[in-house]
Amino acid sequence: MYLICISIVLQFFVTYHSSSINGEHTLAYTGLAMKTINDAIHGQFRIDGVREELLKTPEMNKLSHIKQLGLAHLVFPGAHHTRFEHSLGVSHVSSMMAESLGLDSYETDTVSVAALLHDVGHGPYSHTLEHILHERGGLDHMSITEGIIVGDYDVLRDGEESSIQNRISVPEILENHGIDPKEVAGLIRGPDARGSERNLLSWSEGKTNFVQNDKTMAHLIHGPVDCDQIDYLLRDSHFTGVKHGVIDHRRLIMCLERHGGDISVEEGGLPALEGMLVARGLMYSAVYFHRVTRVTEVMLSRAVERSEQNTPDSFDLQRRVDAEIWQVMHEAGDFARDIIRRLKYRQLLKVCLSRRRQDLSEEDINLLAELASNSNKRREFEDEIAIRSGLEPGYVAIDVPNIKLLLAEPRMSQVDIRIIGDDGRTRWLREHTPIAEALRKRQVSQAVFYVMTLPGYEAKVSKVSENILFS
Repeated sequence: MYLICISIVLQFFVTYHSSSINGEHTLAYTGLAMKTINDAIHGQFRIDGVREELLKTPEMNKLSHIKQLGLAHLVFPGAHHTRFEHSLGVSHVSSMMAESLGLDSYETDTVSVAALLHDVGHGPYSHTLEHILHERGGLDHMSITEGIIVGDYDVLRDGEESSIQNRISVPEILENHGIDPKEVAGLIRGPDARGSERNLLSWSEGKTNFVQNDKTMAHLIHGPVDCDQIDYLLRDSHFTGVKHGVIDHRRLIMCLERHGGDISVEEGGLPALEGMLVARGLMYSAVYFHRVTRVTEVMLSRAVERSEQNTPDSFDLQRRVDAEIWQVMHEAGDFARDIIRRLKYRQLLKVCLSRRRQDLSEEDINLLAELASNSNKRREFEDEIAIRSGLEPGYVAIDVPNIKLLLAEPRMSQVDIRIIGDDGRTRWLREHTPIAEALRKRQVSQAVFYVMTLPGYEAKVSKVSENILFS
């Protein structure tokens, strides 16, 4: 027995070696390559197999040049983290969740791949410009993500192909590992993304099936409790310095159970679940919809929006990264160049008028909703206010922040989560705590709309806006 143990140890040392490339450790075990990722949030974890191959693709590497929070670093100086590191973190969390739920090896691989690829369709500055590119090109980041995964969309711009040697496409990599690209794309899109209750009973005993199709895997990627939310709350909290996003994610993950064709949470994990949902709402108020953050995002979006005639088409813009947008805007004309310079030196527009929901009539709300959904009409109002205030068009902006939420985070109102009680019965979260209903109704932004303009013109623009919008 002693000799056998010595032989095994010697074989291990012969077949194992490690190297370090760009701060990452590559491990090799008898032909199996692994990367050890040193992550600011999750510490060290390994990426191997199909995920290790996907890290080499231009689709994934493009995300290294797209900031997770757009221009939020102008408000939170540490927020320079990218979609790439977020995607790595999401994939790691998905593996933890898969283990807790008892998924088999194929399910685990498929889920972890979907988690890694869930953001590959994002364009420059992520959600900041998405509504413009969607309006012009007809595709949102989710549709582009699906296209990349099944091979219908290429992230490379004209002329870039020559810089990519021996390229293997995303669907080819997946198929080489026995993973169906369409299944991965379907998980990212997710069934019933709106989180409706699907006419379920409020509680059930034992293992009674709630649905015909098992939605566990899809809801790990996109659901009320998913790997994406867990990582972005932890990561964004860390890099912004705002502690609202610190959640007990390990406890929450330990308490997950595959039950009735979906994800349920054991009652012992209820405090951790409540904490995550509260953290989500607070982070949206304190970070994502911070008033000055909204100002920076609106400034950039107006620069792009008002330079359509002097910029490449939406498909070309979508294939670019953050830094390339600045160059495009610099070359687009005086207005866009001025806005970029103001962002560069943090000479921001100022909010001069805002209103809460309770201060507005239904007629006012309908008008603002129309302005939010009809960019041409919104620009007409903005230009009229600007001209009557003695400003050039473009230097007055109307923002309806809650409308953006529908595009950026459709899960905000999802609180239909099943809790497995100590008695073995399954009930909805709302039956355990009033927090669920309160969070569903909570507005992430206290202001329904903002009007912003150049410093020194606040009083004039405010008065003119009042007369035009609410008279």
